[in-house]
Amino acid sequence: DMEKRKKGLERLREQLAKLELQATDKEENKEIALGTSKLNYLDPRISVAWCKKHEVPIEKIYNKTQRDKFRWAIDMAGPDYIF
Repeated sequence: DMEKRKKGLERLREQLAKLELQATDKEENKEIALGTSKLNYLDPRISVAWCKKHEVPIEKIYNKTQRDKFRWAIDMAGPDYIF
């Protein structure tokens, strides 16, 4: 019984550490616009080709408005696109 409680306590401590790390990351990233660089500095053909090559849905990278904006890149770049 004591061993079960020790394991449970250790698991709860790990969960607490994980939640604290997530809270810190969230707080530190509040001031950083993570999507800005992706839109302004990356050629969308590179992102689209990477998604197709690694079978990642493009919806995970671009929202609907961005997909409409970069339709040309989505149609142009395939998994074998060389950049």
